[in-house]
Amino acid sequence: MDTQNVMKLEGSKNWNIWKFQTSVLLRGQGLFKLVEGTTVKPENETLHSQWEAQDAKAQSLIVTRMTEDVMLHIITCDTAAKMWQKLLSVYEQKSETSIHIVQQRFFQ
Repeated sequence: MDTQNVMKLEGSKNWNIWKFQTSVLLRGQGLFKLVEGTTVKPENETLHSQWEAQDAKAQSLIVTRMTEDVMLHIITCDTAAKMWQKLLSVYEQKSETSIHIVQQRFFQ
C-alpha cells in the first residue's frame, strides 16, 4: 500500500476506513503488535533503544495521517499504543453506535 495514499482521519465519519488502511500499513511495516500493545517496552538497554525507534516510527505513521482537530485527542499520548487506544476509545464506540442506528433505520 502506498503510504502517501492513506486518507487522513477526519473523525468518526471516516474512522472505519482509516483504521483499516492504517492497520494494514502498520502490519506491513511490522509495527502493529507494538501499536496494539502486545510488544511492550523491554528492560534491556539495547532492545529498549530499538523499541523506541520502532515506536517513534509507528507514532509518525499515525500522526501524519490525521487532521489537526483529531490530533488534539492524542496530543498527550507518549507511545503509539496509547495513541491507538485513545483513538479507539474516541471513535470505535461512536462508529458502532452509527452502525446500529443505520441498521435500525434499515429495518424500520
